[in-house]
Amino acid sequence: MTRKQALAMAAQVLSERGQDEAAAILHKLSGELPFYSWSENAIRDAVEQFILDHGRVPTATDFKKRGLPPHTVVKKRFGITLQEWLNRDYPVVKPSEDEKRTKATEAFVRDYLRIQPKSADEFNARRTPRTHCWYTVAVYNHTRSWRNLLSKLELPIYNNIDVPRMKPDLKVSVISDTDFRD
Repeated sequence: MTRKQALAMAAQVLSERGQDEAAAILHKLSGELPFYSWSENAIRDAVEQFILDHGRVPTATDFKKRGLPPHTVVKKRFGITLQEWLNRDYPVVKPSEDEKRTKATEAFVRDYLRIQPKSADEFNARRTPRTHCWYTVAVYNHTRSWRNLLSKLELPIYNNIDVPRMKPDLKVSVISDTDFRD
């Protein structure tokens, strides 16, 4: 039995069970057998399967991997470059700088209030993996210091209040054994 015959039988069984959409897809797939070239439907199906598997639209580099057609196939099939085709049919909306700043700042504030760090280093060590380090958030907020960032975001400052600071006990003695002569 060939693959085409097996697909036709499976489509028939699915159709008898009321699974018309699945049967139609199998009929369409059997019409493309044997796979000698990529049809428009096969290219779109491969891209959509990639999106389902990876949770994102493939990049041009991803088309060098198995399961997606080569760049040249897309160019011949659609008459435009792969990147142009991706931008047209699978556009990726990139967040604006303001949206990035807002998202990074909100995540920083959530983690900061949860951690209650006493220093920038402590924050970076204990932040969640998806939260940017404090310096990235500071740059987004047009500052470069930890204290200025906390001040700008109106966040409380945590420190070792319970631990009394020890004042250094300094005693200075000056001993001079030089003779002063006029």
